[in-house]
Amino acid sequence: MSIGGIPLASAFLFCIAFVAMLRAMAPRLGLVDAPTARKVHHGNVPVCGGLAMFVALLVALAIRHGLQPPGRAALTAGGSLEHSTLPLAVTLGMLVAIGVVDDRWGMGPLTKLALQVVAACLLLGLGRDTYASGGLLHLPVAMPGRDVIALVVTLLFIVGLINAFNMIDGLDGLAGGLAAVTLIGLAASGRLAGQASLVDDSLLLMAVVLGFLVFNLRRPGLRRAIAFMGDAGSMMLGCAIAAIIVELSSHTATVEGSLERFPSLLWLVAIPVIDTASLMIRRPLAGRSPMAADREHLHHLLLDAGLSPARTTVVLVGAAMVLATVGVAGWALQVPPVLMVAGLAVPALSHCALVWNCSQRRRGTAQALLISSEPAE
Repeated sequence: MSIGGIPLASAFLFCIAFVAMLRAMAPRLGLVDAPTARKVHHGNVPVCGGLAMFVALLVALAIRHGLQPPGRAALTAGGSLEHSTLPLAVTLGMLVAIGVVDDRWGMGPLTKLALQVVAACLLLGLGRDTYASGGLLHLPVAMPGRDVIALVVTLLFIVGLINAFNMIDGLDGLAGGLAAVTLIGLAASGRLAGQASLVDDSLLLMAVVLGFLVFNLRRPGLRRAIAFMGDAGSMMLGCAIAAIIVELSSHTATVEGSLERFPSLLWLVAIPVIDTASLMIRRPLAGRSPMAADREHLHHLLLDAGLSPARTTVVLVGAAMVLATVGVAGWALQVPPVLMVAGLAVPALSHCALVWNCSQRRRGTAQALLISSEPAE
């Protein structure tokens, strides 16, 4: 790790300051989230976390860049301002702007998806020197259209992870907690890969997330969240994490062209990815649009099974810690990629079993309520 304590402390403290400032302005700006039948919070909550995290990140990046010795940025492979930070910052800014519009006025799911694709294309276009070294798909044999296939797979991964974090953001502290765990795992993986710049980027973003969690994570003294990150924050985090994974995977691909470490990194984002993939399958099977909002997320099912919001967050973030540990250990021990991919069947099947069990409990409770409400003859 080459980053010092000053940029990390700045990221944390500036995020706290910006969230506090924007909380006071949010009602006048119309950035508040009102409770609905699908949402479990109480009262109008300011939706300012995403914008605050982004501004704090920019300030912290500027401080880090200013503290670097002359010429350091240009010499840092994959992490220079020219090759990595600037394209990502521009893309994150676009997603935050899209998210703020959606949080304020609302946006159709297809429109939002199209804009996410544009943002991902912007990232890959501006960061072509960083992300175009093969992306996530390093094919070992020459074949027609190999680079195009690799680009499409990378694009789909970025857009998919943006939506995965966007969709998992449904409970106090959940998306932020999962993001923090993922970023710690990415920092550890970057350290193992010898990519100091990616370690720094992961830790800097983690510090920003922790600053936001001061207002969003239930704890003694804070019975419920007093600020939400909104779509602006969840899409920003999903894109930033995806970009770090893509860059880290590209740097660690072998000269033969095989992709060695990407399966290990998938363990770091297993919970939001598996939950989103599950919903994309279950919604059409139930006759609904894959993009339709509902209360079928894993955290909703755990709430309906009787867990409190705080305990549900603890359970899922704790599970994410276990899965991230497996992923980092797999990287450190150089477990074959095939085994790491096959191992993902365990959390996937566990998720299916938990969804089925919670759904059965919910169905049984609904039937019991229906029977109890029937008039006696």
